[in-house]
Amino acid sequence: MSKKLTGQFLCSRMMLPEHCSGLQKHADQLDWDEAHRHPELDEQRQEEMQQSFEQALAGQTALEITTLTNQGYRFYSGIPLRIDQAYGLVYLREREGKLIKIKAREVTGLKPA
Repeated sequence: MSKKLTGQFLCSRMMLPEHCSGLQKHADQLDWDEAHRHPELDEQRQEEMQQSFEQALAGQTALEITTLTNQGYRFYSGIPLRIDQAYGLVYLREREGKLIKIKAREVTGLKPA
């Protein structure tokens, strides 16, 4: 029985370099996908974020918004102006007066600044 298990993976010695590099690229892609996977937010966390945003919008207070894109995590700080639900955008004015459009689906965190 042990002789059979020992010889089970001998065929991997015959892999071509193209196959090895393809397997490595696939493993790298899986690692990248896992690192950039958008976290699932539960309903309670979504409601808390919505309330925080509405309070900041009504009181014109600054927020710090965390987003996750293909380039990684990004942090924005400013005063929320409005939400465009038709396009799924959040408009934020930074301290320098610059207007920023943030995709609502990319938002992963929200806290008062």
